[in-house]
Amino acid sequence: MKAEWLERLRSPTLVSLVLGILACLLVVGLRGAGYLQFLELASYDAFLRVKERHTVPEPRLVLIQIVEEDIQRIQQWPPSDDRLADLLEALLDHEPRVIGVDLYRDFAVPPGTQRFNALLRNNDSILFIEKFGDASGTRVLGPEALRGTERIGFSDVTVDSDGVVRRGLLFLDDGQNFSVSLPLRLAMAYLAEADITPQAGDPNPEHLRLGPTTFVPFEADDGAYVGADAAGYQYLLDYRGGVNPFTTYSMSDVLDDQVDPALIRDAIVIAGVNADSVKDEFLTPYDRFAGPGQTTSGIAVHGYETSQLLRAALAGDVPIQVSSDRTEHLWILLWGILAAILGRFTRSGLRFTLLAAGGLATLVAIAFAAFMLGWWIPVAPTGLAWLAASGVVMAYLSTHEKAEKRLLMDLFSKNVSPTVADELWKHRDSFMHGGRLDAQTMKITVLFSDLANFTPVAERLTPTELLNWLNEYMEAMASLVTQYEGVVDNYIGDAIKADFGVPVPRTTDAQIRQDAINAVSCALAMRQEMERLNAFWSAQGSPLVRIRVGIATGPVVAGCLGSTQRIKYTTIGDVVNTAARLESFSKEAPGNSPDSLCQILLADHTAECLGDRFELEPVGICSLKGKSEGVMVYRLLGEKTPAEASDVLSAVATASN
Repeated sequence: MKAEWLERLRSPTLVSLVLGILACLLVVGLRGAGYLQFLELASYDAFLRVKERHTVPEPRLVLIQIVEEDIQRIQQWPPSDDRLADLLEALLDHEPRVIGVDLYRDFAVPPGTQRFNALLRNNDSILFIEKFGDASGTRVLGPEALRGTERIGFSDVTVDSDGVVRRGLLFLDDGQNFSVSLPLRLAMAYLAEADITPQAGDPNPEHLRLGPTTFVPFEADDGAYVGADAAGYQYLLDYRGGVNPFTTYSMSDVLDDQVDPALIRDAIVIAGVNADSVKDEFLTPYDRFAGPGQTTSGIAVHGYETSQLLRAALAGDVPIQVSSDRTEHLWILLWGILAAILGRFTRSGLRFTLLAAGGLATLVAIAFAAFMLGWWIPVAPTGLAWLAASGVVMAYLSTHEKAEKRLLMDLFSKNVSPTVADELWKHRDSFMHGGRLDAQTMKITVLFSDLANFTPVAERLTPTELLNWLNEYMEAMASLVTQYEGVVDNYIGDAIKADFGVPVPRTTDAQIRQDAINAVSCALAMRQEMERLNAFWSAQGSPLVRIRVGIATGPVVAGCLGSTQRIKYTTIGDVVNTAARLESFSKEAPGNSPDSLCQILLADHTAECLGDRFELEPVGICSLKGKSEGVMVYRLLGEKTPAEASDVLSAVATASN
């Protein structure tokens, strides 16, 4: 029982599965340590860019940017309070629903300060920014005229370690100060006319809900992130609408009345700077795959955030969702196990390449489909687990198969033909398990050959000469066995045991008959080879040598015999004994001619397999040593010519008519 369990534990399928799981656990460990985060974030960016490859205009937002030409026009930075008042008054003339100014204004910039402050106090639709800052940063307050009101929102953004903005902020709270983001302020002002206000979340009332959509706060280890800064109330940005979905004008366009009033009326206007000399730009997923230096302006980032909040409140758009760590780990493990199982049956390099490529393509397709539906599932670690599991299984199987092949070649390489060797390796799974050949019952043909009058030769040669002479004989006969698709089972002194039909079991009668024909043809070739050898030895003054051959067909048990230190493949069974007795029986066989160089006797079952191809002579029912019943024995005279075989067939046909 213990040996059986050990055998099961060593099975390639189980080992492959364990290796696949270990490869997955390694990938999960690397992911947990953060080493794969950059790959996962890159896949997120790629998916988002493909998903939003078409620009869809956002009609509810208009961006007003102060470009380099505007700065040259006003000849100063920052613009004075008078200049800002001019811009805001021009925008108010077109009746936007709300204006958000993405410029720090914590101190006055004369001239025009009183006019500017009065404009802010008298127009509730104007909002400004502040910088909330962090523990190491300085806080920048909003305009003095708006302090203490709900018309100031922070402009802080969360930047990932690779410099890309992928998360939006709703609130910030450091324990002393609490602030709302500018995008949320703008969205709330816009949604007020639809009577939509922030509500308690569902199902968690501590979360924020806008319209039907609840924003679940981002956690430090959500999705691909490992130990991310999750301060405040964050959510994943979807950057819906593609590149540049917003109507954009310059400051000069507004001041010179070069804008379409219909686009501004009742819209959200975000004004800010977008000039090379004043940096307010960020990297987004769109910029990651763009040209060098490609960035997105700060007002555009606020625009994407505001647009997402509006869609959540009005259309029910849910921010991109992630699964729990446990679910993601199970997903990775599932793919690794699948790779291990499929890799178990992938034996060639081409199939492995197709498996790896096909699996990755399928994974990417599934992950992208999920992304289109609003779910971010791990791609990079899952793909790595797929490759690692299939790769390690392939490496193990390659090593395992090399060991099996070495064992098979040790057993058979010098005793079988290349055709048999190829067939043997191709069907190894049907008879080889755990590094050992299984015992099998099969029907084969066994051939025994032995030298006659060997003693006179041995008496005339020295031991070295005798061994060389015997090796020359064995080499010739063994090569004939191999040539006729047989396997040399054993050398017993000057005798040879050969099996025809091993180690791959025959499944049809035609195959079994062919094995018998091969064995008989081999025996005839041995007879011919003895004529050649005797002619050669006779020229050297050596006596003639004869061989005796016995052939029988029937069931045997085939398998490995011996210890782990010394093992050999062999066959056992009654048919083996029959063939051996036929070889020795030919010494006293009736009609045995001392002039015959090769006496070949066949058992009846072998004769039945030959059809009319060979010329046989009945010897009779003979009693063989060790067998209780007599065996019908035939002497093989030779192979019939095609004409003779045709005559026999014609005679049979005539008799049947």
